[in-house]
Amino acid sequence: MRTWVLIAALLLVADRPAHADPPEDVDDSGAAASNPTAAVNFQDVKFRYFDLSRGNEEYVLEAEGSVVFSPAFKLTHKLNGVRTNKAGDWETDFRELSLKPIFLFPFKPFGIPAKFAIGGEWIKDLGSNQRGTGLGTDQIGPLVGIGWLPTDQDFIITLVQYFHSYREAANVEKVRKTGPRLIYIRKLPAINGWGKIDLKTSIDHEDSNDFTQTLELQLGTSVSERINVFGEVFVGDSVLRTDAFDAGVGIGLRFLY
Repeated sequence: MRTWVLIAALLLVADRPAHADPPEDVDDSGAAASNPTAAVNFQDVKFRYFDLSRGNEEYVLEAEGSVVFSPAFKLTHKLNGVRTNKAGDWETDFRELSLKPIFLFPFKPFGIPAKFAIGGEWIKDLGSNQRGTGLGTDQIGPLVGIGWLPTDQDFIITLVQYFHSYREAANVEKVRKTGPRLIYIRKLPAINGWGKIDLKTSIDHEDSNDFTQTLELQLGTSVSERINVFGEVFVGDSVLRTDAFDAGVGIGLRFLY
């Protein structure tokens, strides 16, 4: 099954012709590619390190991108692998495949240019929960959000997603979580780049509505018209209340099409 998953992911990335003309209203900047409600063709390759609780560590290699089929529809894809000692011994494996179709509808509430986004996410577990490399569940996640453009240099995204598992591994609890999310992105012309603040929260309906949150910070710049680089900082249990990780850092390459 791993073979067809990887083939499907590679075909998804390669399906769009390299020199195809993008839709007219696509914002093809590196900053906009960090906006989940923007219609941008891009491909990220990321390497991340996380300091987990109880002295454990995790290294993640991830490919994430988006293919825009029309100004009103895009498909985001993500495939990652992990090396971790979360379960004791060091283990290396693929973790998850995610596909996220999103429909986009421009409108102007209060005279502010914005996009209403509605879609869903399919998350396929590829690893092993017992070895610490997997999620332990396959999930679906409907989502709605609004991407606001109050100025030419600012993005504000308000988004909420519900996660529900339809398959659980042995001894793994069912997932029923609501994830409100607030994102602020600022274009930084001085460095030909952008800054991003992403606050992710989670309400666990299987655990007395337990509330957790993580914070992701991103700073990127363009090295050419179509290539960007960025760094990331992840704030977890060292500052915020979450059991996902204590802290993390990452680097990435972004290719615009």
